[in-house]
Amino acid sequence: MAADNVTRLPSIQQEQQPETGSGRAPQEDVDSYVDRVSEAILACRQRGRHLWPALRVHDQPFTAIDEHGLFVRRLVCTCCALAVRVERWEATGRGRRARLQLVATHLEYITGPGGETYLAPTGVGRMTPRQIADSVASKAMQGQSLAALRKTLPRT
Repeated sequence: MAADNVTRLPSIQQEQQPETGSGRAPQEDVDSYVDRVSEAILACRQRGRHLWPALRVHDQPFTAIDEHGLFVRRLVCTCCALAVRVERWEATGRGRRARLQLVATHLEYITGPGGETYLAPTGVGRMTPRQIADSVASKAMQGQSLAALRKTLPRT
């Protein structure tokens, strides 16, 4: 049997795995994303995290009980309103000795009333907070002379 006829299988070390394209998004795609989303989404993207409402002592925070008997709490981001943090809490004990413990969380992204979405289109790549900030700063300076701006700003 000749070596030319041998079919090579991908190794478990991923040496021969095909490229998945899971790298960073090209700057052109980031710029077009920044052009079409709201300021609230850009704030969450630049921050690199969402703003969740705090758990308060006097509130009843849970909205449901799941199939495993865990209490479910759903929180909507107070900034972009397009991300939902779903928390699952386990209850132990009874009465005054009852305790709750957070056991799992995950994020769900929803579509806004105008069709706006938080996530970038599939296949574009990952958009980092730094790439978003670079794009926003570049768009803010578009059409201005950087040399003129350098002359007007104080030196530190």
